[in-house]
Amino acid sequence: HRDLHSFPTRRSSDLFALLCRCGKAANACDHPDVANGARIVLPPSPEPLAYNLAIALRLEDHAFDGDVTIDVEVRESGLRELTLHAKELTFTSATFGAELATGIKVDNEKATVTFSFANALPRGTSKLNVVYSGVLNNQMCGFYRSTYKDVKGEDKLMASTQFESIDARRCFPCWDEPARKSQFTCSLRVPVHMTALSNMPESQSLNHNDGTKTVSFMETPRMSTYLLAFVVGEFDHVSAMTQHGVVIRVYCPPGKPHLGSFALQCAVAALDRYDDTFQIHYPLPKSDMVAIPEFAAGAMENWGLVTYREVDLLIDKDASSRQRQRVAEVVIHELAHQWFGNLVTMDWWDDLWLNEGFATWMETGICDELHPSWSMWEQFITDMQGRALQLDALRSSHPIQVPIANAEEVEQVFDAISYCKGGSVVRMVHAVVGKDHFVQGLRAYMNEFKYGNATTGDLWKAWELASGKPVTDMMGQWTTQMGFPLLEVLEAEAAADGVVTLKLKQGWFLADGSAPAAGFQPPSQDATRDGEEDAYAATPAWMPKQNSFQPPAQQPWQAQAPA
Repeated sequence: HRDLHSFPTRRSSDLFALLCRCGKAANACDHPDVANGARIVLPPSPEPLAYNLAIALRLEDHAFDGDVTIDVEVRESGLRELTLHAKELTFTSATFGAELATGIKVDNEKATVTFSFANALPRGTSKLNVVYSGVLNNQMCGFYRSTYKDVKGEDKLMASTQFESIDARRCFPCWDEPARKSQFTCSLRVPVHMTALSNMPESQSLNHNDGTKTVSFMETPRMSTYLLAFVVGEFDHVSAMTQHGVVIRVYCPPGKPHLGSFALQCAVAALDRYDDTFQIHYPLPKSDMVAIPEFAAGAMENWGLVTYREVDLLIDKDASSRQRQRVAEVVIHELAHQWFGNLVTMDWWDDLWLNEGFATWMETGICDELHPSWSMWEQFITDMQGRALQLDALRSSHPIQVPIANAEEVEQVFDAISYCKGGSVVRMVHAVVGKDHFVQGLRAYMNEFKYGNATTGDLWKAWELASGKPVTDMMGQWTTQMGFPLLEVLEAEAAADGVVTLKLKQGWFLADGSAPAAGFQPPSQDATRDGEEDAYAATPAWMPKQNSFQPPAQQPWQAQAPA
């Protein structure tokens, strides 16, 4: 791993995947060999509907106490046990309705806890209450502690969360899977002089007159557990409001609010553009962005409370263009996730690229609109797409969609294939279906699956219905198999009627020079002399190793690969 604490010396966008949340292993292409293995998930019944979570922080003891009440729908008869995810938690009691659990069994290997009851649980919705305690660790995952300097320059402790991918279970017992969405109502008991933040605005603050206060928050929309977040510390902040009435605040170390001004400008402009693009306004009343002094990645898209490595959020007015671009990229990328990932979430981790590839593509487009002098799309070709081609030309690469049986394996696919190749594939779809159909399909997809979960196939179908093009057949190949094709023009013959026939040869390109048998269906984009897009075509089936192709009879004609 690179030292992520220092600012990159290479072009910032080239290292985006390395420095951002899902780019922790951008220099590697290792992936788990999961061949159609069954997913390791909790039983589908019962189903969590809502969490009411109260946490009392014991910062100096590096610990916290928790009390969670979960509305649970039991969908089968005769159930006597409830199994939830839990890790590094100590349990005091559990009750379901009025019945006290007769047994509490922790499985450290599976990271679960099972509550047993003497009688069968009634079908329908009841409340599961669990009293427990946990460790405020220093591992930068789950609910963890870090140090910062106060206004006097003294070292102090703060607390924050990092739940993606599977670390919400370190903070509270839960169904810690992306498809098990719920609503969350939370409260934090914290030192009275500290600021407490969560996904939603504060609804109440109660001073206990013992040096602590309890801050309660409004109920969240329906969302996945990995998007829940808390931050407790001393901060200054700057704020602004979007055109559509969303309050955006950037929280900075004490005495340094000016360092958040540029990120704030980027966030306001980006959120309004996303509202207009998706035609679904940002559904939360606020969007906070917080600089965390000890942070394992670049940023994390918690809904309404995005957390950042300090260098990816805070810069002064004399920062270089490269530094400004880096901050803009990360902020705009994370805000794209508020829709693509948070509002609509992948059904399981093997569709991670839906979150990351799309956000990478959107980040480039919005940055290009806001700062055209940066030539973002030119950088995308050399950096993002170039990085994807470099890694995908290796035999050790992997498909964009990697089968994942155990959620613990997902960390291995947070890499440049998910980000850079994923973003390149989205760019290719945009070129093939056209801007209007692309946006039309995207809006339909968002409306159909908002507050729910979706798969790659659902997105292909939305674009297919909007455009009338065989998006599923054409683009599915680019996510389900590794590598990319090399097309060679062997012959070009012009007939008397002006029809030009190209004889093409296709192979799977590998950097080591070998030529294994493989087939892709590469979409072709036709262009006239002035560069305008004229027509789109795709071979009706996987192109064999050699094939003849007749482009439209425009002169002059040039075949272009849209990605």
